[in-house]
Amino acid sequence: MPKTRRMSDLPQELVGEKILTKVPITSVKEVRSTCKKWEAITKSWVVLGKAAAAAAAAGPHEFLGFMTMNAKVYSLRFHLREEEEEDLVVDVSAKQVDLLNQLEISKVYHCDGLVLCVATDHSKLVVWNPYLCQTRLIGPRENFNIRDNYAIGYSSSSSERDHKILRFVDDYSAPGPTRVFRCEIYGISSDSWRVLKPKPEWKIQINEHHRGVSVKGNTYFFAHERFVVIDDFGGRDCEVEDFLLCFDFTKERFGPRLPLPFHSYNEDCVTLSNVRDDQLAVLFGAFESDSFEIWVTLTVEPDHVSWSKFLLVEPGPALKFKLNDYFGGSFFVDEENKVAVVFEISDPHQHTAFVFGQAGYIQSVNLGQVTKIQYLCPYTTKHLEALLPPLVCSSSYRPSLMQVKRTPLHKRKRHLLRG
Repeated sequence: MPKTRRMSDLPQELVGEKILTKVPITSVKEVRSTCKKWEAITKSWVVLGKAAAAAAAAGPHEFLGFMTMNAKVYSLRFHLREEEEEDLVVDVSAKQVDLLNQLEISKVYHCDGLVLCVATDHSKLVVWNPYLCQTRLIGPRENFNIRDNYAIGYSSSSSERDHKILRFVDDYSAPGPTRVFRCEIYGISSDSWRVLKPKPEWKIQINEHHRGVSVKGNTYFFAHERFVVIDDFGGRDCEVEDFLLCFDFTKERFGPRLPLPFHSYNEDCVTLSNVRDDQLAVLFGAFESDSFEIWVTLTVEPDHVSWSKFLLVEPGPALKFKLNDYFGGSFFVDEENKVAVVFEISDPHQHTAFVFGQAGYIQSVNLGQVTKIQYLCPYTTKHLEALLPPLVCSSSYRPSLMQVKRTPLHKRKRHLLRG
């Protein structure tokens, strides 16, 4: 009688290279529960980075990450492969994350294996470790604000990374020409907020798709110079210069102004992304033009940056592609293959991933129907309805063993729904 083989009898390399590399990160919990040996294998591969290496060997042009569509969080998989005659074939798929279904999420931020989720009405803040299936609902020091901006990063002054969340608000509702700037930082390990007191002479651009991007633990923002012009109606801001700002999570302060490789105006589309978690990318599309360009840094530090042009894309009228200057332009790049994936809305109201290369348009992938989302406008604080394009976390996800909380989010459902 032949000996019965159990799941635990499979060799470690087979489990890792043939099974783990094909499992969505949001389904790893089920794999870990198979047996104690498989649980140990998954954890060791995360710590040693073998899973990422094996995935790269199996599919070197694959991107794994997260995005928001229709106010829900999705896991995203992008795979680029070559077929006969060197034609590029693109596979893009998105799967809704069931764990976060209770919340309507407008923005997601990723750094070092942790995902920060912001509720559409800005009333709730959740940090999530997808690999460990852990979530933490973070309460405010006093109260959250519709004009809040966030970033997630870590300090690197010790042998262990200290993960933190930055929250700041540039308050339009303050009386008179002077705005109130408030800034706080939350320690994930300490579970507490602290107040910072910067004195900015700049304004970080805020709208539904302008976000900071994490590179090497620090976060970079698109910003404008700010000064106040007094007139008969009180005061208003005039933007005269645009640049990058870095928030250094080790020093817990904003750095000097960093140059951009272009100059933009208020109606133009400017969005940030990153490359391999160690370089920065920026997309610029002028309001009066259908073309856009993407630049990638050669070097990037809190006090220094240099740029190289990555792509210049002219979609042409036949494609009917247009960047949305307020909501659109979310993207990521495949630097090795000179490919950029830009997320927008196409007719008739479809979430779409547009893939561009050096020769121009390659392919578009339909990700599903767009539904109207109600959100609070940070400028007017009024409830509005809009068709919002997908918003992608630009860095490819790598699992983390960082503990955030043992209590699953669904056990706090009553508290979440109370607001």
